[in-house]
Amino acid sequence: MSDQKNSNTLLPFTLTIDEFFKKSIILKNKKYCDEEQRFLFLKEAIKDLDISKLGISDSFTKFLKQNEYIYRFFTELSSEKISINEIKTADTYDYYFEHLEILSKIYDNYVDILDKNDFVDRVTYFKYYELNKNYLDKFSEINLIFEGYFTKIEFDIIKAISERVNLNIKFFSNEYNQKSLEVFKDFILDDIIDIDFEYIINMNEKKITYKKKLESKNTNIEIKGFTSRINQIAFIKSSITECIKKGINPSNMALVLPDESFAPTVQLFDNERYFNFAMGKSIENRKLFEVSNAIYNYLNEKEIVTIERLRYLKIDKKFVDDNIQKIYTKICTIENFDFLCDYIKTFETNNEILQKFDDLIYKLKRLLFSSSNSLLVKDVYKILLQRINEIKLDDINSGKITVLGLLETRANIFDAIIVCDFNEQFIPKASVKDKFLSSKIKAMTNLPTLSDRELLQKYYYKRLIDSSKEIYISYVNSDSNQITRFANELFKEKVDYGVYDNSYRHILYNNHTLKHFDKDIIDRVDLTKFSWSASSLKTFLDCKRKFYLQYILKIKEHYTSLKPKAFELGDIVHKILERYYTVDNTSLELDFRKIENLFNEYRSENPLLALDLEIWKKKLYDFYLYDSKRLENSRILGLEKRFDINFEGINLKGIVDRIDFNNQTNRYEVIDYKTSSTLKVDTLKNYDKSIDFQLEFYYLAVNELYKTDTIDTFYYDLNSTKLIEEIALDKKLELLSEKLNDLKELSKSDINFEKTQQKSSCNFCIYKTICNRE
Repeated sequence: MSDQKNSNTLLPFTLTIDEFFKKSIILKNKKYCDEEQRFLFLKEAIKDLDISKLGISDSFTKFLKQNEYIYRFFTELSSEKISINEIKTADTYDYYFEHLEILSKIYDNYVDILDKNDFVDRVTYFKYYELNKNYLDKFSEINLIFEGYFTKIEFDIIKAISERVNLNIKFFSNEYNQKSLEVFKDFILDDIIDIDFEYIINMNEKKITYKKKLESKNTNIEIKGFTSRINQIAFIKSSITECIKKGINPSNMALVLPDESFAPTVQLFDNERYFNFAMGKSIENRKLFEVSNAIYNYLNEKEIVTIERLRYLKIDKKFVDDNIQKIYTKICTIENFDFLCDYIKTFETNNEILQKFDDLIYKLKRLLFSSSNSLLVKDVYKILLQRINEIKLDDINSGKITVLGLLETRANIFDAIIVCDFNEQFIPKASVKDKFLSSKIKAMTNLPTLSDRELLQKYYYKRLIDSSKEIYISYVNSDSNQITRFANELFKEKVDYGVYDNSYRHILYNNHTLKHFDKDIIDRVDLTKFSWSASSLKTFLDCKRKFYLQYILKIKEHYTSLKPKAFELGDIVHKILERYYTVDNTSLELDFRKIENLFNEYRSENPLLALDLEIWKKKLYDFYLYDSKRLENSRILGLEKRFDINFEGINLKGIVDRIDFNNQTNRYEVIDYKTSSTLKVDTLKNYDKSIDFQLEFYYLAVNELYKTDTIDTFYYDLNSTKLIEEIALDKKLELLSEKLNDLKELSKSDINFEKTQQKSSCNFCIYKTICNRE
């Protein structure tokens, strides 16, 4: 601000305009209402009123978020010295009559409550304030930089201060802030404010004391589009490097975020520690938020992803189930609330976060338990999580490049600026103050309209851009996102509608390959010592590399998708059919109701698997009819029969789905259930290329178990409800013998576990990333 009287310092005393207003006035015998107390007063003010007509809920948890709409509406009216009755007069068609009646009652109730409790806030302080003369008398002169908009109340305070202290206001005029400058008309009656000039007005003398033409400082402007928000970060980093090469001091550079919720993402990629965050650092990636969020998501949806998240964060699932889940749908007490908060705190070690969390808990207790609110723990948890996400850490000892939101750029000048998210979605930013009235009514009552707010934001961007030398703009260019229309006003012919992801991709995404696996893997392995299943042999014959990774290194798949695994549905259907036929198959218990009941027992919380099971419940009705007919002439000898046999000196193992005996043919029947819709069976023409010997394994097992060779082998195609015979059985048994002898030969020396040449096999392989077969 200005020099202080009786001070030895050469530096001016500087304040933000908000701090200046707070220190320049005093509120005698009144207390300023904080956010929590204000909410409780507003909640009391809406009692017995039907606010659903305003599109607002009176439930505690929803109103906690929506009360801001009402409060901001009231502050806007008070700041502009407009009453609700004046709006009613302007609303000649009574379009908003019902809304205004409700808002008027809430306003009267709220103001009465404030007065009874000796509180004020931005809605009522103008009735009680006095100038803080002792504070103002410290200054011989005050110089105020005006970037934005004065409400009528604020300008009344400015005028009152100027009657006591010599006060100068510096401002900048461009095409977008002319309405904001109308406030000075009464002070400079003989002067005209021209566009694109810098001015200083002396409020005491009511005249312009300085005027200078504004010139754009731009020497370079780059505008680039990207298909995703994250890819903009590569452009941001590239722009920083380019500016430093040009000799620009990083301290004179700024990254501007039209949407400040993007800050945590930028923070996550700040490996070089370029940035300091003026808005503070998010704790989204800190344990306090991660743990509380993971528990909340798990309690609401017990899915693979949420369970795995608990495990990853080392959260005891059993403790959560036994303690938090037990109280989750019960009324929240202070004891429950303390228990929940104390548990979450045990995961955090940062003292600053813990201190801010304790402050948050103190405020929430006052909010939640100061009146009789019968809230469930799950509702309180949701409120707690929202408040935790609002915690910001002070960013000290960080990088030199400032990250700020649009409003923080006011009165700042940078040599280079980078603005990301230059999209219609974020520029201009919507205001919650425009919820209840149309722009037409607002214009008639001299309230700031949506258009006025948009113009003010445009003013900020133009000031920021014109005062900077180097300009770097990025935006998301996709089917659902486009550059803001305002860009054509600012840059005209310079707007670039291209997409530049590939040009900057290398900055964020380095393609790391596991080079070890690009080389040959040669190892001495005795394959005759293995106990082979049909699937492990198939894997070996299809791709030796996959066999090595799966059966020798035993690298397991990490699976978190909701989509059921390929074998998951088949396993359940197999179990259901095994249990269905476990009873004496000549009894009357074999009816379809049993199959339906068994499906109900395997009901899944995974919606995709649950849908598949419902579909298969219907499909198996045809199977039930078909198989019931078959069993009139056959009997079941075995279900899920395990075997471990030796053939050609090699151990073979597996589980036969089903073994029947056909009374008409006097032959054993080996049955392998198949749920796949793409079942293919080898023929006498193509069997020599086969790598699937499952039915041959089963034949050999039944041959060993029952000492017979009168065996037929079938796939039971459950999709089309038919038995498909393995017609190439004898030929494939000979081929299997050859393949097993090959294993013996390979085991005599080092084996090259090479990648398959059939790259189609890699499409659904879990190891394709390791093998660089993406």
